[in-house]
Amino acid sequence: MPRLLAALVALVAIAAVAYVATRPLGGGDPRPSFFAIGSAVPGVQIGQLAPGTVQAGSPGLGLVGLDGQPAALTDFEGRPIWVIFWKTACEPCEAEAADVAAAYAAHGADGLAVIGIDVWDSAAVVQDYAEEHGLEIPIAIAPGSIVMDAYGVWGAPTHYFIDREGVIRDRYFGPMTRRLIDESLRRII
Repeated sequence: MPRLLAALVALVAIAAVAYVATRPLGGGDPRPSFFAIGSAVPGVQIGQLAPGTVQAGSPGLGLVGLDGQPAALTDFEGRPIWVIFWKTACEPCEAEAADVAAAYAAHGADGLAVIGIDVWDSAAVVQDYAEEHGLEIPIAIAPGSIVMDAYGVWGAPTHYFIDREGVIRDRYFGPMTRRLIDESLRRII
């Protein structure tokens, strides 16, 4: 009888441990980590008008250039735009920087506009980083959450490829290789 009881207790304990081990941590829906690659919210989809463009007719996104002046996607009206959401303390962003610069240089004659938008750092931090790393693309900061909410951005890097008519033709969450960049650029140039 004691062995049967011990076996029954052991079986119940094993079942309880198996149940707990197969449940998500924290209970409920999993929450995204800042370092995970992906979109926590759907954001705008391929084929939709990009927020902040003339064609979308949406209000400004509250972008500010590093010179302190207002900046807007409408500044690039009629040009294909590659929007990159990034931050200064982002190793994947830094790892793809050379490929971004090479693609920008290769397609500048095609009218390609590239804008880096930092929604996490102050203008002073971004300015110092841009000077230290010799960044050549226009950079804006976006205080508040208007642009993050409009595009569904929560992590960096996040890329949106917008055609000359303001339509999103591709988007990518995470760092891109030169091959992926070229494939996405072909959709807007």
